[in-house]
Amino acid sequence: MSGCTIRRVRLRGRSRSARAQTPPQLSISEEWEAYARKHRAREFWLGDEWNKPEAIGMDVAPDEVVPTMDARVFEPFLGTCGVLLEIGAGGGRFTQVLVERCDRLIAADTSPTMLEILGERFAGDARIEPTLLDGKGLSGIADASVDRVFSYGVFVHLQHWDMFNYLRESHRVLRPGGRGVIQHANTFSDLGWRRFLFDLTISLDRHKPGGTYSVMTPEIMAEFVGRAGLVVEKIDSQTAKRDSITLFSKP
Repeated sequence: MSGCTIRRVRLRGRSRSARAQTPPQLSISEEWEAYARKHRAREFWLGDEWNKPEAIGMDVAPDEVVPTMDARVFEPFLGTCGVLLEIGAGGGRFTQVLVERCDRLIAADTSPTMLEILGERFAGDARIEPTLLDGKGLSGIADASVDRVFSYGVFVHLQHWDMFNYLRESHRVLRPGGRGVIQHANTFSDLGWRRFLFDLTISLDRHKPGGTYSVMTPEIMAEFVGRAGLVVEKIDSQTAKRDSITLFSKP
């Protein structure tokens, strides 16, 4: 009987030791704040490192990635408006084209350092309003107060609960007739599957590591959009063939 007691004590002791040696898992917001701080030492604007045509499935030069997406997808659907909300503005990779589509751009992010970099990039541009989010939604942005919602390079990393929550929050802040553009993973495209296999080796037996892509398909995203009270207008899986861009509206 005493031997059994000793074994239980030892097992519990090992468990406590293992817990003590395991570093606390960072939130998604904390991971991107750490990324932004590391970027400070680089000599290019944060976000430019993702303009890799061969990786995302575009046949253009790196400096033409964003302008081409804008010409083919964003501008035709978003047009011009009064207030545009960018979820996950980062260092301003897409802000540079979005700011020309609106009178006021709410550049929202969960990372203070990202917003500092964005502020430096667009210093003096009164149209841009850097806004810090808490990682749990769009608190601080009033109901039915924006005309357009945009997010690129964000939903590919979010967990599904966060994706749906931001869609539901987009419904809340959009005015009736407002429109939105959300880029997300397309796991079963050729390049999407290649990305899935790349993430596989660092994802086994652990919670989702930062920077990895969440499994997503156009069909699942369409279901999320509909359940958030929004209407899918189009899903573009050809402009950047690795991923998909879902275009939606608020009735």
